[in-house]
Amino acid sequence: MVLTGLLAACGFRPLYRQDSDTASVVQFSQIAIAQPDDRVSQQLRNHLLDILTPHGAPERPRYLLDYRITESVGSVFVTRTEEITRNNLQLSVSYYLRDYETGVAVFSMSATSQSSYNVTQADYANLISEKNARERALRDAAEQMRLRLGNYFDRKPQLDELKRQKQQGSVR
Repeated sequence: MVLTGLLAACGFRPLYRQDSDTASVVQFSQIAIAQPDDRVSQQLRNHLLDILTPHGAPERPRYLLDYRITESVGSVFVTRTEEITRNNLQLSVSYYLRDYETGVAVFSMSATSQSSYNVTQADYANLISEKNARERALRDAAEQMRLRLGNYFDRKPQLDELKRQKQQGSVR
């Protein structure tokens, strides 16, 4: 009980609390997710659809979530005979939340995720290990995106008010 009181006093609010003050979950349902260019983008889009719009794409979206993925693979462990035994897959997603009608970016950020996998003598095992590492990294990146978008929508009313005050000249 004391901890709850302390958290409330410092301004802590649960991000996904559903009341009149918090509308981040409602805002998620107004996001259309851009069509993918390749298989990796399709996998990310599928994760985003599951966590942002689980009830289906909006009929009249207010926002468009656009994204670009870059990935790199680097060696982590190398034996004395210069044989690679473990790789790191690093995935970066640059994403932009755009106004659906105007195309103007209202929020942009990037998410980075890293996943490791073992390298063996079997090519098929290496292929599957890399595929699984990519899947884990994409799932993590999608979750980071959800959290950051939720934070943006949670703070959006305050940001809009500051913007309005600046336009009126009452805040410098």
